[in-house]
Amino acid sequence: MNNHLVSRLIGANLKRFFAEALTQLINYSIILLFGLLVGAMVIWFSGKDPLAAYGALWKGAFGNWAKFADTLDRSTVLIFSGLAAAVAFRTSVFNLGLEGQLYIGTFAAAWVGFTFHDLPRVVHIPLCMLAGVIAGGIWTLPVSYLRLQWNVPVMVPTLMLNYIGILFTQYLVVFPFRDPTATMAGTPVLEASARLPKLMKGSVLNIGFIFALVMLFVVYWFMFKTKTGYEMRMVGYNPSFAAAVGMPVKRSAFLAMLISGGLVGLGGACVVMGFFGRFMSSFSVGYGWDGMMISLLAQNHPLGVFPASLFYAALANGALTMQSQTGVPQTVVGMVKGAIMFFVTIQLFVAFFRGRMRKWILTSTG
Repeated sequence: MNNHLVSRLIGANLKRFFAEALTQLINYSIILLFGLLVGAMVIWFSGKDPLAAYGALWKGAFGNWAKFADTLDRSTVLIFSGLAAAVAFRTSVFNLGLEGQLYIGTFAAAWVGFTFHDLPRVVHIPLCMLAGVIAGGIWTLPVSYLRLQWNVPVMVPTLMLNYIGILFTQYLVVFPFRDPTATMAGTPVLEASARLPKLMKGSVLNIGFIFALVMLFVVYWFMFKTKTGYEMRMVGYNPSFAAAVGMPVKRSAFLAMLISGGLVGLGGACVVMGFFGRFMSSFSVGYGWDGMMISLLAQNHPLGVFPASLFYAALANGALTMQSQTGVPQTVVGMVKGAIMFFVTIQLFVAFFRGRMRKWILTSTG
């Protein structure tokens, strides 16, 4: 009897999980379709063939195994950034400082990579990753202090810390830690023991992508299967109710910010250890900002971050091929991203007003 009950509970949980996944997949498909339609209209009005342009974009992102592997590699840091945003946004902590936290975490990982010598790879790689996590998390502490001490909203402080973090690392790489032999401003090359092993010969894809996939499930388990994650989600749904029933609202917000900074710092560690091999100023093309959009597109769900990250990576990797083969500028990709965010925002507003309307109807009829 007990085994039968357990089986029914597992079946119900699996059914609910797949129903939720199917709903998210449908939402993805509709939003992405509308975004691509906007891009197609822009391409058509400019006198180009939308089908040829999107065909070239697909070819540049998935045309062969090497390009597909490069797209997966590009998605690695986006997965970490998206997870960082998802954890924060799920807890109603609007962390807009992912870009600055990314720079700080990346530099810390690079510093450990080129400073320590003669370390075995099994020690050096985890040490670099740990440095990225710690540095990214530490960069959130001033904002958390302001919030806990004086209840300062986190949006503006995190936004300002972006510029401080970026400019601070630029100073470090141009002056005290610059490699004089480098053609561009950059730190010394990381030790070979600090570089991530490749997964595919002839490609930049490395085990950082595997770490990103593992973290998808780790974050999902933490947010949806643990008491602390449940408290953080409840604080995100309704902070006043969570406080009224005795949930640790301030602790949840602090943890969300700390974990968010650590995740994006880990993404920076993977990108510098796997792709660049040294820290360079302005290495990011907006990975932190893309992470926020990816999280919104995924509805702040950890498992939804992966397809959204893969889509963004494909747009980035295929844009150059689209421009070179069809003459359609890469700025069209930016228009597609903007259109997607527009439709995501509309969806959020519609859901918000629908909830308010339902509440008003129930109040009026009650």
